[in-house]
Amino acid sequence: MQPFRTILFAADFSENSQEAFRAACSLAVETKSRLIVLHVVEPSCVAKESVSFGQPTVRLYSKRDESRHEALKRKLGEVFTSSHPMDVQYHTKEGDAPAEILRMADEIGSDLIVMGTHGSTGLRRLLAGSVATAVLRGAHCAILAVRPHVRPLKGEEIRVVLHPTDFSDGSEAALRVARSLARDHGARLILLHVAPSRVFVGGVMTAEPDLRDSLDALESARAVTDGSDLKYPVETWFSRGMAPDEIVRVAEEVGCDLIVMGTHGRTGLGRLLMGNTAESVLSETGCPVMIVKDSQPVSSTSNPPAGRQVVTAI
Repeated sequence: MQPFRTILFAADFSENSQEAFRAACSLAVETKSRLIVLHVVEPSCVAKESVSFGQPTVRLYSKRDESRHEALKRKLGEVFTSSHPMDVQYHTKEGDAPAEILRMADEIGSDLIVMGTHGSTGLRRLLAGSVATAVLRGAHCAILAVRPHVRPLKGEEIRVVLHPTDFSDGSEAALRVARSLARDHGARLILLHVAPSRVFVGGVMTAEPDLRDSLDALESARAVTDGSDLKYPVETWFSRGMAPDEIVRVAEEVGCDLIVMGTHGRTGLGRLLMGNTAESVLSETGCPVMIVKDSQPVSSTSNPPAGRQVVTAI
């Protein structure tokens, strides 16, 4: 079973959005998915009644300008044209960008939402980041967020896939997606677990985490993930420290082309912690990040052969 059947691309005409579109096209071609391009604009509002000078309030209503939307669709077709032979559909909506993106994703049964985020500072970054964060928190499917970075994501150039895991259900769903992508692209797949550092209070160590369970769980994850259909044996990395910092550091060290990680679809402390980790990685890393919700349907892994292991301890 292919990991993605329908990909929704959120377009905003920025330079980074075009880079994200190339990533969406590459994934759509590799997974034989249909690609939907959506652009959300501010609604056109007109007064419901005549307005007199000095009138304290004005009642407005939204009026869709079809000629405006047709022009936008033509522009989408000109700017976002795939270099691959594929069918791309273009849509426009009016309203709040995150809400319309999420509504469209549900309407078309999207398996993946692809969008760019801005790496600049100031208000522009804040607004773009807010859209990406709102979509990440509200989506029922996987999200691929592409920031301006040195290593562009192109289907034929996905060589290293990094999967940070905390062994939760959300991580397992993301692992299945990471494995499928590594298999389809002939890429290295690296599983990373970050354990907490030693805890000091007033210069005195108060806790020393038992790492044996984490190391055993990491080896078990490698064993069930590895298989003869992968080009390279699955690798495992073990690190200690703050999870977002270590994920970003390891991704840079291994030359990662894509990070695939999970976030919990339920409420409570678990979702808060994992969601914060995902958002922190998304804002700091120099490569694309795919966030997979634990309800995401993905292809199953094969039974692993014995004797294939690469472990790097940090």
